[in-house]
Amino acid sequence: MLLRTRLNPKRAVIVAGFCLCFCRPGPLHPQILPFDHYSLKNGLTSTWTNSIFQDSRGYLWIGGDEGVSVYDGVRFKNYGVRDGLPVSQIWCVYESQKSPGAILIGTHGAGLVTFEQGRFTTMKLDTLPGSNTVGAMLEDYSGVLWCGTNAGVYRVQNGSSTFFPTDSVRGWVPFIVQTSDSLIWISTERKLYRYSPRSGETQLLNLHVEPSLLSCMNADAEGNIWLGGYTGDIYQMRNDQIIAARQLPTEELFDMIDDGEGSLWFVAMQGIFKVSKHDFTGAFTQYTVENGLHENRLISCLRDRENNFWFGGRTKGLAKLSERNLVTFPFEGVRPDVMSRVAVADARGRFFLLSESGVWEIWRQRHGNWQADSTLWICFDKGGMCGYQIHANGEQHSRLTLKRTLQPGRDLPAGFPIAFLVDDYDQLWCSMRGEGIAHYDLRTSTPRAFYSMHEGLASNTIRAIWRDRNEKMWFGSYNLGISIFRPVAGKYEFERKLTMAEGLLDDGIRMIFERSNGEIWIATRFGGIAIVDGERMITLSTRDGLLSDAVWGFTEDALGRIWIATSLGMQYVLPDSSYKLVTPQGLGGQFFGSIGAAPGQMIWGMGYHNLVIYEYGRKSKLNIPPPIYITNLRVNGKNRNLIAPAEFAYDENLCTIEFSGISFKDETAVRYRHRLLGLHEEWQEPTEQRVVTFASLRPGTYTFEVIAINAEGAESATPAALTFTIQPPFWQRWWFIALCLLLLGTILYAIHVMRLDRVLEIEKIRSRIALDLHDEIGAGLTHIGLLSQVALRKKNVQQFYDAAKARLHHPEAGEAQETTAALYELGGALERVGGIARELSAAMGDVVWSINPKHDSVEALQRRLKSFAHEICHAKNIALNFDVSKALAGMKLHPETRRNLLLIAKEALHNMAKYSGSPSVDVKIDATTEKLRVVIQDCGKGFDLAHSFTGNGLNNMRLRAEKLGGTCEIISAPGQGTQIVASAPYKI
Repeated sequence: MLLRTRLNPKRAVIVAGFCLCFCRPGPLHPQILPFDHYSLKNGLTSTWTNSIFQDSRGYLWIGGDEGVSVYDGVRFKNYGVRDGLPVSQIWCVYESQKSPGAILIGTHGAGLVTFEQGRFTTMKLDTLPGSNTVGAMLEDYSGVLWCGTNAGVYRVQNGSSTFFPTDSVRGWVPFIVQTSDSLIWISTERKLYRYSPRSGETQLLNLHVEPSLLSCMNADAEGNIWLGGYTGDIYQMRNDQIIAARQLPTEELFDMIDDGEGSLWFVAMQGIFKVSKHDFTGAFTQYTVENGLHENRLISCLRDRENNFWFGGRTKGLAKLSERNLVTFPFEGVRPDVMSRVAVADARGRFFLLSESGVWEIWRQRHGNWQADSTLWICFDKGGMCGYQIHANGEQHSRLTLKRTLQPGRDLPAGFPIAFLVDDYDQLWCSMRGEGIAHYDLRTSTPRAFYSMHEGLASNTIRAIWRDRNEKMWFGSYNLGISIFRPVAGKYEFERKLTMAEGLLDDGIRMIFERSNGEIWIATRFGGIAIVDGERMITLSTRDGLLSDAVWGFTEDALGRIWIATSLGMQYVLPDSSYKLVTPQGLGGQFFGSIGAAPGQMIWGMGYHNLVIYEYGRKSKLNIPPPIYITNLRVNGKNRNLIAPAEFAYDENLCTIEFSGISFKDETAVRYRHRLLGLHEEWQEPTEQRVVTFASLRPGTYTFEVIAINAEGAESATPAALTFTIQPPFWQRWWFIALCLLLLGTILYAIHVMRLDRVLEIEKIRSRIALDLHDEIGAGLTHIGLLSQVALRKKNVQQFYDAAKARLHHPEAGEAQETTAALYELGGALERVGGIARELSAAMGDVVWSINPKHDSVEALQRRLKSFAHEICHAKNIALNFDVSKALAGMKLHPETRRNLLLIAKEALHNMAKYSGSPSVDVKIDATTEKLRVVIQDCGKGFDLAHSFTGNGLNNMRLRAEKLGGTCEIISAPGQGTQIVASAPYKI
């Protein structure tokens, strides 16, 4: 326990204009612990808290006179009679170990209630009076539920209850506890029983004392049994013997907590009693409303998994104590913003503080050797200083005796002191407002020097003084930056300035401090922190996580961490080079104008109304990963069941997911990281929001994952996950697509069948036309040709024709000549009729050939063209080379393609035979990836394309090729032969 008292020097002390009078006693305020309070305004259903229980999922259950409240760290969810409870008065809450998640509730008069999957079921234990008022429960290692009632003990197994006899008297059972050796301990009617499940025997323990009704019990790992009596008597028992007992000053004692640090915390009608297990009969500590409790009448308590202590009362709800290493002392009339010297700690770990009512000393009661006496220096607003010798006085308050006085105008300049520093060489540096700095040697009691703006100070008002390891002096001014002086021949000379031009964020300086690694830390009025590391300057501000840019002071702890006092709280920087800022729980949200370190791993901070002492060495080592749960799912604004896998329609794509991480260490500091697999794979940045909404999600399968991060940075061991599927619209479903594909396939097949029928019909028509042309017109043309030849070959007709032809060139007179001319003309006409008939017959053969579907292939084109080429080349005695790619032989060709390519080739061969004079010709049919090519090349005399004759043959070839979507390329030059390349797509 920390104690404090006011010391009484022999003269008045004035600091920064405040009179500190020591002749008049002032009020003593107790230490205040950082309790958090929970009441009706926070959502509790009742202020009477009979029972506090934490289930396996981490939720806190509170039973009272208005039902049950469940706390998740953010809000309370309440259950009462309207929700299914048979009665509102609840005495105890427990969770079945055999069926995790099943919450067992002991009621007043309604028996045992089970809450599972959102439903309440009630079971009566007996019909006797008091048998259905359940105040204690235990499920033993074999799964049997023990219920302590106002009518004795009942065991519940397989849905039925049986009375467990302990004595002839039926009465109130305050507790049933099973120890690690499986023994079950039962308290009833001032007696303590022990039952062995192995042997089935029940033993009444003879404590050899006259205890009151035993109300609570705790068994520790060292084999001790700790008992608490209803009237305040407490006991230590080992090997079935009471080895220590004591009486606490309270009327009613209800429950206890083992804090795991060697102490027991008892809750009673007079508050909390903290008793050391190792000094059980020694001094105890009592905490009441004066120490921060919400009320003194406490009836329940719990130590949760994160080492938080919970206390329940009868009239004002719950209190939680998380940081037991944080103590606050209220003070009035304190100026923490003056020189950061309103409080100091000596080598013994005792704190001295200046207020309007005097000099206060605060210390912890403990045994051990104290450090040697030291000196306490105090400034006065009218100038001068006094040094008081501190005399240790065991565990009592120290004694102060005046050791030295420095008079203004004699030892120090007259003026109002702003800041002072006594360095390791007993050199005093004292700043006077508007005057400068006085340097005084305390060893020789002589003034050394005085420094002002004339010597290089940035201002005559200096409020921060520091001497670094290189013996340089740093002087921080109110608003003009820092002046650095270096030692030269026993004095100090100006070296350089540091201002905003050199990298400071503000020229108003409040404190200068040197870290153990040599860094110089500078606290500014409104610009955060500047760190000078050699030639490098680093700045920290609210952008880097600093609580406030108004910084008041620094100190360094034994772990090498720099602690920072700001206008909005206290935080520290990790000892590595990351400069990461950490705010311990309970130290944020308040003003700290002074800060310092003390032995025993303590940091102190002074505000306007209190002194805060933080024991960082006692910080709980438990850092339990917070469990995380998905608590609700809304789709298009409607709540949906959390079932996996969930499926929604395509238009149900607005999903809102709520989740909760269970951590009671600074609940407001819990943060969350989440991701939606299927939308983004990366975890999102931590946020305090406990709900996330995804809008316009596309059809697909998604998995939402979320983890919680508690105030100390521990993350959930396993993320909470929810998988759901948004079905595509019916027109995007596989069955609809398959149906459409089937329908499309059917339509395409029908079209194919129709087209095939049409093609077959066209082929039949083409075959019939070809047959008709061949049989009718072809035969008729052939018949005309034959008749013309027959007419010419009639007897004497050919002779007359030849004679007329001869006489035509020998003129004769008269009628004979006319007869001869007529005969000649008739014969020529018959000859022309025969020639035309034969030509038409040949052309008709090409038409019939092109129409006939039997010839729709490259092979048919090859045969037809080869036959024609052989015929014409043989007539002209021209050598023919005919080459067709074997891969093309079976290729099908459109009739129009086949016909036009044949006509182009025939025209080219005809021109070659008629004009080229070539002894040979090459005919080649091949193909590219998209086109069929017919190449005809001779080695004749060629011609000049620019001066070619104006016949229709060449133009017709080009037109036919273009009609097919192809080309007809003619390559020729005089004396170099001619090459004609006709190409056309396979189909048109």
